Amino acid sequence: MPSPIITFKGVFDVMHDKELARSGKHADSYLLAEGLIDGQVVATHKVMPARRPSRLLLWADNEKVEMTADGSDLVTVIAAVADDNGNIKRLNNYEIKFEIEGPRELVADAKSFTNPRPVSWGTAPVLVRATTTPGEIKVRASVVWAGKHTPVSAELTIQSHRPELPLIVSPEELKRLENQSQSAREESASMSGDCKKRIEKLQQELNRLKLKEVERQQSDFE
Repeated sequence: MPSPIITFKGVFDVMHDKELARSGKHADSYLLAEGLIDGQVVATHKVMPARRPSRLLLWADNEKVEMTADGSDLVTVIAAVADDNGNIKRLNNYEIKFEIEGPRELVADAKSFTNPRPVSWGTAPVLVRATTTPGEIKVRASVVWAGKHTPVSAELTIQSHRPELPLIVSPEELKRLENQSQSAREESASMSGDCKKRIEKLQQELNRLKLKEVERQQSDFE
């Protein structure tokens, strides 16, 4: 049954959460909503604050509908930044890079700023399109900037199934379309490599400027 948004005011205090965290009592910090009918609890929903991001979660937002290998079927795959307990870290500025293998293609590339993709409210989506060949599709997600506390990458397997009805397309036209898709993937991969090199160069320059600023501050302090 549809329900309006229910707001619970004044039930969470971030300072109390910090006190529990510093005491090692992370599990005691949570919000628990209970739905009652005639005084009996019939539904519950528990939410816990997200801690340090440690891993990525990956799932298909397909309402459990199987993917059809008809060359046009699309599935949205969602990557989320989460802590050790699977709580999604909604506020973060990571960028997620998607990779794929199998009879498929990503409807995303560096040119359209969709791969890598910035995280928004904890998640980053990508579209996966099936080819006309059924089989196992593997999608991998990783954080662009690697570091000491970089969240661990994730992998998802999707199965594309043979369509129930035969495809109405000539073998020549199908081959032409597949060649176009392959050329587009190769061009996207090339652009991703060039983009990564430019980003690394900019990061090196930024680190150099930060170092010079630290040196200047030390000089002023002396």
